[in-house]
Amino acid sequence: MRPDTMIRLTIGILLCANSFGVKAQSGNETPRLPGVAGGDLPAIIKTDSGGYRLLVDGKPFIALGAQLWNSSDWPYILDKEWPQLEELHANTLEAPVYWQNTEPQPGKYNFSEIDTLVLGARRHGLRLVLLWFGSYKNGSSQYAPEWVLAHPEKYPRMHNANGEELTVLSAVAKSNCEADKAVFAAMMRHLGQIDGRQHTVILVQVENESGSLGTDRDYSGEANAVFKKGVPSILLQKLGKPAGTWEEVFGEQAAETFNAWYIASYVEEVALAGQKEYPLPMYTNVWLREHGFRRPGEYPSGGPVSTMLPVWKLAAPALAFISPDIYHSNFTVFSDLCAKYALPGNPFFVPELGKGIDFARFEFYALGSYDALGVAVYGIDPFHADPGDERDKEKLDDKFSGMADNYRLLRGSIGKIAELQGTGRLRAVGEEYGRYEQLVTLGGYDILFSFGYPAYRKKTLTGRALIGQLGEDEFLITGFDTRFQFRPRYGSGYASAEYLVIEEGYYENGQWIRKRIWNGDEAYHSTLTPDGTTLRIRLRKTKKTNTGPVKANFE
Repeated sequence: MRPDTMIRLTIGILLCANSFGVKAQSGNETPRLPGVAGGDLPAIIKTDSGGYRLLVDGKPFIALGAQLWNSSDWPYILDKEWPQLEELHANTLEAPVYWQNTEPQPGKYNFSEIDTLVLGARRHGLRLVLLWFGSYKNGSSQYAPEWVLAHPEKYPRMHNANGEELTVLSAVAKSNCEADKAVFAAMMRHLGQIDGRQHTVILVQVENESGSLGTDRDYSGEANAVFKKGVPSILLQKLGKPAGTWEEVFGEQAAETFNAWYIASYVEEVALAGQKEYPLPMYTNVWLREHGFRRPGEYPSGGPVSTMLPVWKLAAPALAFISPDIYHSNFTVFSDLCAKYALPGNPFFVPELGKGIDFARFEFYALGSYDALGVAVYGIDPFHADPGDERDKEKLDDKFSGMADNYRLLRGSIGKIAELQGTGRLRAVGEEYGRYEQLVTLGGYDILFSFGYPAYRKKTLTGRALIGQLGEDEFLITGFDTRFQFRPRYGSGYASAEYLVIEEGYYENGQWIRKRIWNGDEAYHSTLTPDGTTLRIRLRKTKKTNTGPVKANFE
């Protein structure tokens, strides 16, 4: 068996287990993922068909998001960002919260920036995902406060194999974890006090791209002592492996697996401390190992990369899901990454997505092919400290135009799309190099999509669409630059499909609002426009007429 096949099989077995926090359905009980209380708090539920939904105020919700640059969550910058978020048509903002600012002195908390952020989001009709930049941020610990970083004798650091101290807090040091737990719990308690009724904040990310850059594992004295003790019995038991040293059990992956187990356990303690105060759904994100041919330590070693996902799911069951940050513009790589993380027991969410038309197309795949609970494009604001960023500070950059078009169009049907996710009645299609047609079978129909229709041909690949089945002969299609043709499913006995009505419109408060009816040339061409179109279509299948074989008459 190939190693990647074994990894996929192991992940599949592990993620199906109830020990990961997905409760079995009993009667009318709605299973909820870890850290989610009852009532109308934001929640992630498992549907009868095995999919997942994010509920906000009791209704299905998909995050059409944007994430700020790392150092942009400050009031004087936020005032400039709100207009660009409106121009993006986003419904959700992902914003960092910094440990160094939240606890400038031990036990002295500052929540003024959080308060400003929450109030600003409410004024502009946005939901929030808070990103906790605590002990770990991009394989480092630079967001820990000065009183932590200045005293490594009290708050120990990781060391590399040469014994050099790194700017990464040691995951085996109890003092580090206790300090992070205390401030995170205080923040969540405050959040419950200011937002427990309004639910502006819908998700919380615990740490950011955890792991260690510069070393495959912690080689500090305390960590080496723990490493020599061997693999914890609970990890051996869950993975079905015999007792032994880390090297004996995991071979060349021993160092990274060791790091993953203790960092994940650390994150689990932080998450649990926060959930005790205010039980919002929590997750963590991933700096992927698939960014080229890199070794542990060249990406954050011990983070929840695809090969370490089983370890993380065992060590950190309080996390509702683990999400990949995706910047690959190659369709095959993108699909592979989605498949690795959109697994049973791990709802799919993309907290960081690249910009440009390729990623705008990929968002449709994430929503329609992998039932993503949300997607957020990264670096929306042009106000970070990079001198090479020459974007216009007054308007949204053109590189985000494709995503802005997506959000503008999708906001008119996102509630219905959320209802269709996880039911098997939603699909995505998209234009790719060398692929100009795509066949989708849904219900009793084969729907042929084609891209690059001559009247709308462009140099960039802009064709993308979602199709959802609303009823036996009723469909919702939304997208750009795509032509479609309905035919009865091959072998069904029906001859053709005719349009009863094609309505262009959108949804408002769950009700379909018709803008116009398509007929004539519009119905004949059946093409989603470059500006984007949402259609509700009702059809009728016509039966074949069997007249029998024709007999020749030569008399």
